[in-house]
Amino acid sequence: MKETLIIKIADEKSDKKIADNIVIKYHSYVNSAKIVGRCIKYLIYYNESIVGTFWVGSGFKPTPKSILKYFNTKQVEFDKIFNEVADNKRFCMIKRIPNLGSQILKGIRQRVKSDWYNKYGDNLQALLTTIGNGKNGAVYLADNWENIGTTAGLPKRDKSVSMKWNTSEEIKDRYVKPTGENKKIILITVRI
Repeated sequence: MKETLIIKIADEKSDKKIADNIVIKYHSYVNSAKIVGRCIKYLIYYNESIVGTFWVGSGFKPTPKSILKYFNTKQVEFDKIFNEVADNKRFCMIKRIPNLGSQILKGIRQRVKSDWYNKYGDNLQALLTTIGNGKNGAVYLADNWENIGTTAGLPKRDKSVSMKWNTSEEIKDRYVKPTGENKKIILITVRI
């Protein structure tokens, strides 16, 4: 039997629900189906069985410095091409099949530019992803994605402040500079 890989956009409500349920049940560190902004959800079939989902969506702001440096621009200029650089929101497999991950990435790369244009009317220049939780992005690196840096990480959230209610001394006392929690590797592919 010839092995077949099919990547299908989850256009129907029932398909989107399948994609959401895969992420909720199987995603290892972001098991949420909530997305802000644009999103194209793909269902992945291998030998006629569903094996995963891949989501491409809007980027994030503020844009990490590594991305601005890669595009050799400042935030205000990057904002003009914001909808031309998409983010891999979720990539989730139900089961491990050797080398299938890089085959899926190749299949996504070959169609995402056209799919993005057809849905949103923007000419996609690049696809980004962030890798966290001690992972190294091996499947992306196997598909020749480029490591362009890391995010700064998130600040501690154990002390809250209100610009309206707290004095400047209280704000100064409670403000915690980012310490690098949740830093993520940023990978990019422009071969789309």
